[in-house]
Amino acid sequence: MRWIPLSLLITLTTGGGLAAQVLTVDDAIASALVANPAVQAAAARAEAGTSRIKQAKGHRWGRLDLAETFNYSDNPAEVFALTLNQRRFDFEEFFTSDPNTPAALSTWITSLDLTLPIYTGGQIGARVEQAETMAGAGHETWRHTSERVAFDTATAFVNLAKAREHVELLGKARTTTAEHVKLAEAYADQGIILAADLLDAKVYLSEMDDLLQQAENGARLAEAALNFHMGADQATPRTLAPLPPPASISGELDNWVGVAVEQRHDLAAARQQLAAGRLETKVARSGYLPEVAVVGRYGLYDDTIFGSNGHSGTIMAVAKINLFGAIPDSKAHKAAELDTVSYEADIRRFEEGVRLEVRQSWQDLETARARHSTARDVLAAANEALRVREQRFKQGLDKMVDVLDAETALREAETRELVARYDVVLSTTRLHFVSGATLIPSMEESR
Repeated sequence: MRWIPLSLLITLTTGGGLAAQVLTVDDAIASALVANPAVQAAAARAEAGTSRIKQAKGHRWGRLDLAETFNYSDNPAEVFALTLNQRRFDFEEFFTSDPNTPAALSTWITSLDLTLPIYTGGQIGARVEQAETMAGAGHETWRHTSERVAFDTATAFVNLAKAREHVELLGKARTTTAEHVKLAEAYADQGIILAADLLDAKVYLSEMDDLLQQAENGARLAEAALNFHMGADQATPRTLAPLPPPASISGELDNWVGVAVEQRHDLAAARQQLAAGRLETKVARSGYLPEVAVVGRYGLYDDTIFGSNGHSGTIMAVAKINLFGAIPDSKAHKAAELDTVSYEADIRRFEEGVRLEVRQSWQDLETARARHSTARDVLAAANEALRVREQRFKQGLDKMVDVLDAETALREAETRELVARYDVVLSTTRLHFVSGATLIPSMEESR
């Protein structure tokens, strides 16, 4: 899977970088996929799922146990048996001593036990299948987390671009207001306007200073948010490349809804978790069935640790069934069935939630487009209104307050157009995300 170009990985991991360069949306997403802790955590969980498959399959090979045991006993039966096992039994000593009161015997037993399952009622196979299914769910969750981080990073990038443009917009508006204040001062000195008009202009200029300060603070916070999603130091300065135009939207709403239900990675993960839950009924059913295994044992017996004066081996076939397990096993089976029913209901609700998300995002995009179209018309009208008011003020036909009102209307129109324009970008990005379309170009190969 090709995630990120090698040159970019080297730049990111050696601490160089993107902070000193012009940052594109793709650069920001690539950085987030490397450094964002949420992606790292999801990748680790996905890898853990792969390891659990190997763990589950390992039970098919049974187990091999090595044990070292020390036994010190004067029990007549044990002394007799362990003396034989050590291969130190002496007939003459046995008949000349009292076997009922033997001297205590020290025995070291080294045992190697091999247990191979032959039949477990399907429990091992079901556990392996569960592990494989949950590993698939973990992989889908990792991919959804990557897409979520890409979406959050792209959104933060757009928000920072919007915040900086807002600062630039207010800076220009503040410059215009300052020019009007200078003009008002000149007119006041000439007695053309009242001192009250000059004071109104100065008050408006101070209000613009406050708005500009707030906008600059918002831009700094937006920059910190972008760094947060990129997994970088939040104080890292960023120089942004121009935003590309919004991705095209084609097709009908119902098509987008259908695609989302089919290709959303988080929904796919939930479905695989449901499949794993269904397998739990198979695991619970195995409690009704017998278990068959082959057991091999090899032992060394001596009066010193790890000694091997005596040795012997045994092979056994073992079959067992829990005769008193019917009640708990039946309850476990019933619980597994009910869990499956609840999971199925959750999946249906999940699917409906996805459909609702897509519909809402679609309508939000339609609204954003309409608002932007209206905002552009309003902005054109506000620019013309200010131009007319400025001319009339210079001709002595309008008051300063009329010019300031026109400035306020223009600033509000510019802000409205800016917000609406960026809302189109954000709504388009969100529609692609909630529909399951990738926001990571390099992930196209992995689909």
